[in-house]
Amino acid sequence: MNIVLELTEREQEIFDEAMERVDETAAFLAGISHAERLNWLKEHQYSHPISFEREIGGTIYTVNAHFSESATETTEGKVNRILAQNITR
Repeated sequence: MNIVLELTEREQEIFDEAMERVDETAAFLAGISHAERLNWLKEHQYSHPISFEREIGGTIYTVNAHFSESATETTEGKVNRILAQNITR
């Protein structure tokens, strides 16, 4: 399935900046040892559980993320499945 998004100029700038940071991080990680990569990833991973609150229009929303230890579906597979169910053509 191919998905094409039309971005505003600002959205494209944000995307380009994010991809530049991803490339820089990947290059950095490729240049260090396996043990150093593991330490770096442990230092930069989200704390568990992932949760936060946001106020939108006077309502406070609480978001909590939970991950199943026995899950068999990949993140990519899940995102593709959700998109396929919710995109109208």
